[in-house]
Amino acid sequence: MSYLDNIFGNNKLTKLKIESFANKERTGGKATIFAQFNPETLSQKFTTKYAKPQGIGKSGQELKYSNNPPEEMKLKLIFDEYLLSDYHNIAISACNDIGASNVKKQVINFLKYTWIPADISHQPNYLKLIWGGIIFPCRLSSVDIKYTRFDRNGEPTSAELDIVLLGDDEEKRRSLKDNFSSPDLTHLRVVRNGDTLPLLCQDIYGDSRYYPIVAQANNLDDFRNLQPGQNLYFPPLT
Repeated sequence: MSYLDNIFGNNKLTKLKIESFANKERTGGKATIFAQFNPETLSQKFTTKYAKPQGIGKSGQELKYSNNPPEEMKLKLIFDEYLLSDYHNIAISACNDIGASNVKKQVINFLKYTWIPADISHQPNYLKLIWGGIIFPCRLSSVDIKYTRFDRNGEPTSAELDIVLLGDDEEKRRSLKDNFSSPDLTHLRVVRNGDTLPLLCQDIYGDSRYYPIVAQANNLDDFRNLQPGQNLYFPPLT
């Protein structure tokens, strides 16, 4: 079986997709952007901000925790003219630039559903990246577009999009992470091979019996089938 058969044939690979919604609840009508090629790498960045000591003689004091900024995720999407005839993107029909190449249409639609403010909300859409066990509510932070090949008329036939997404948790999960009145703070874990929810609860809480609470907080339908790379929130104990 050829490489193209793996992509477009009956045995299709699971494709990364970015869903675009008009509301922050991410419900109702949506546009879906499918990756033509799955990214070779996908990076996550977690940062912590601390309050710096102020005043004379304060430089040696211990830094005080301030907050955790949103998680950052980086990936590269590639659109290629020579394979677009076999590639389907739900958003492509919405492009009105009839003279544009297929690659340019893909780029225009990506910007339309991720970067350009919507008519009603006057802000860019709310996004959700989905790939395997990764479900990442987010907003577009930036995209660098590089056209790498052109036809004889100067129209692009290949484009690379370097994308930066910022985590945009639902209000319920954000409130769990910011609830510091409890003796225990919220924890975030990325699932690794062999992890189970009871074992993770044992590691974090010292008691595996809290797994139903964690399953409910993460809206897990099947807590026994965790996927490597999946993000899990462990709320504070009350």
